[in-house]
Amino acid sequence: MNAATTRSGPFARLPPRARRGTLWAAVAGWVALLIPLLALEREMKATGGPGIIPFEVAGSEQRAKRITQRWGASGQAAARRSLLLDYPYLVGYATLQAIACEMAGESMRRQGFELRGGAAAALAWGQLAAGGFDAIENAALLGVLAGRSERLPALARACATVKFMLIFSGWAYGLLGLASRRHADHASD
Repeated sequence: MNAATTRSGPFARLPPRARRGTLWAAVAGWVALLIPLLALEREMKATGGPGIIPFEVAGSEQRAKRITQRWGASGQAAARRSLLLDYPYLVGYATLQAIACEMAGESMRRQGFELRGGAAAALAWGQLAAGGFDAIENAALLGVLAGRSERLPALARACATVKFMLIFSGWAYGLLGLASRRHADHASD
């Protein structure tokens, strides 16, 4: 059985050139959207309120209401734009991180550091799931901004928690892939 038939990540069946192209398109989209998202973050903080992450993890109607009150109309408008812009952003980061997990797994396999149980594929799919949780979180927070906040802050917090756990797991795995590559480079010297 060759490596292509043992991989089961979301982008594993793409030819290498197509996967690299997808990776670079995801990087470009991620960077292009990060710039306006950071500007919106500054707008929220300029009102005297927090940025978007504390709103994501507020968890209760009272905390969410305190944040939206501190933001006022202009901060809430910036938060709404940020949440809407986050939909295409999450496609970019989820794709980028999924491909990075697959590539880290391939690097570790080539260096003899293969982790059993399909960790690369599971973590790659997990990055796409993180994007899904992010989308649900955004919808819940948009509902809060629209005045429907009874249970939505708790839903947003639960989704944000799972999202961040999946993203951080993907980052850790990517760092393992880089470390295995550096170890192999030093061993060959």
